[in-house]
Amino acid sequence: MGRRGRGRVLTRHADKAQWMRDHRFAWLEIATYPAAYSAATATHGIRGGAPSNKIARYYGPAGAFETRTETTDQGTTVHARYIGGPVT
Repeated sequence: MGRRGRGRVLTRHADKAQWMRDHRFAWLEIATYPAAYSAATATHGIRGGAPSNKIARYYGPAGAFETRTETTDQGTTVHARYIGGPVT
């Protein structure tokens, strides 16, 4: 296999964001990323702080979601939950 697609995590962010909106304050596992920097990029996008991040569009407005990460044998697992409007 070439470099393209290797280690790529495919996640249906639109479905996960909608589930969290329907289940406010409930934590949901988003994905496990093999590289910590990929998990950091995802958490930044979910919190809405990265307009150039491709997944940020599903998790607006900025501050409406919280994230946490967990280190596992497979990499870094990202969890998120919907908390409502922007955090002030």
